[in-house]
Amino acid sequence: MAAIKSTLNDLISIFGADQIPMESIHHLEKSAPDVLVYALPAVFFFTALECGISCFGEHKTYEAKETFGSLLIGIGNLAVNLLMKMVLLYGAIWIYNLLPWRITLNWWTLIPCFIVYDCCSYWSHRTSHFNRFFWATHVVHHSAEHYNLTVAFRQSWVQHVKTIFFIPVALMGFHPLVFFVISQLSTLYQFWVHTEKIGTLHPFIEKYLGTPSNHRVHHGSQEKYLDKNFGATLMIWDHLFGTFQYEEEKPIYGLTTPVENKTNPFVLNFHEYRDMVHDLKHSDGLKELFFFMFASPGKIYTHKVNQLKKKQRGQSEMQANINNRLKINGKDKWKITACLLLIIMGFNQPLHAQKEPEATLPTPKGNNLLFFLQRNPDANTVIYELNYNEDGTLNPSNPVKGSWIRYEENERFKELTAIEKKFAYGVKCKSLGNDEFEIRLVAYKKLPLYLLKSDSDHKYRIYIKDEGKNLLLKRVFVRVNGGSFWFPKVQYIDLITTNSASGMEFLKRINL
Repeated sequence: MAAIKSTLNDLISIFGADQIPMESIHHLEKSAPDVLVYALPAVFFFTALECGISCFGEHKTYEAKETFGSLLIGIGNLAVNLLMKMVLLYGAIWIYNLLPWRITLNWWTLIPCFIVYDCCSYWSHRTSHFNRFFWATHVVHHSAEHYNLTVAFRQSWVQHVKTIFFIPVALMGFHPLVFFVISQLSTLYQFWVHTEKIGTLHPFIEKYLGTPSNHRVHHGSQEKYLDKNFGATLMIWDHLFGTFQYEEEKPIYGLTTPVENKTNPFVLNFHEYRDMVHDLKHSDGLKELFFFMFASPGKIYTHKVNQLKKKQRGQSEMQANINNRLKINGKDKWKITACLLLIIMGFNQPLHAQKEPEATLPTPKGNNLLFFLQRNPDANTVIYELNYNEDGTLNPSNPVKGSWIRYEENERFKELTAIEKKFAYGVKCKSLGNDEFEIRLVAYKKLPLYLLKSDSDHKYRIYIKDEGKNLLLKRVFVRVNGGSFWFPKVQYIDLITTNSASGMEFLKRINL
């Protein structure tokens, strides 16, 4: 009986803490340690060290405009945190005083509070990737195309809206000071994982803790890396809920749709809200309005692409109906027939007979280059090359690969993102046997291209078949005339080819 009474007294001493008077909130605020502020000298030291190593080393992980943008976002975020500290502390004390199981202030309560907080952090992070409303509060963190310690500074200025995910921590009765210390320690821990200077660590650490390798995966834009490794400190949650992925290949960083302005902190923080408002204004009914607000970013992008294709199909069908309804009298038939003959004859005129496409764009070169694609408002180029395996053999399932040459970024090569491969610049390959392949651009699947070995040097080339002749494809030029980033108005596509027999260059134009 005495033992039971002693246990009850111990529980009461743990869960029977006194309420915190609201008038003492200023005293409590001053006694709450600003762990992040204390850690700033070390944070800036290691950031400067990594930046110096990048500047004088071969592997460049810093870019001036992007780094400046990260610093501006970090300064703004620090100011927001200082302003929000009192509001969040007041809310934590209010919830704490409502509970009958208030836990006393003890150092050991940091451990259970940390575990519960980390679990809530996982779900907050995961929801931010699958819900556009919360993605808008997180997208700034993924907007950098270089991975370094300054990426940790890219925390949204409106991220405190996700405080609702951490209400369960407060409802468990942890002392507000414990809650705030754990919150800051969790944020501080995530600083060191934003670097490429640290490789993989011991397998046990890589499996169960957040590491630079694990978090590089999270920032990767490849399809296998998308929406993986949400854990802040512990990876156990990713193992439990099926979102864990080891680093297998070098990640490609940044958003699938990059932000053009790299320095303006307001654009970087709020561009997704701007796009959301635009979509809401053009939504078709209440259902689509809620879809644009709360669906996952990936589903919204796919929906927009399907809408565009449907719109283009509708326009084509409408034009066909109009053409069918046109009344042609006998007197005009011979004129129309003559015009059609002229169009057909002029379709494959030599290149000099038609207006040259933009000649100011650069011409890439390379031993494995097959052809390249350019469009008039963009100085960058998509190149299509032979895709060889490590043993030097051609990859039979994907013999052609596309990638960017970003001339606006010192001719930096960059792989296509998963969404770009699927909807914009990717290719579909099908083996025809005898070392021959059919290639189709995903953006215009009507035109088959053929990867064949040349009769002269037995090297692979890309050809277009035209009236039984093989025309060697050299360049694709897309003329865009207005529209928006998501829905450009494509006026025509030019295919610059060479007759393999005569060597004469031809321009095939596809009007859209």
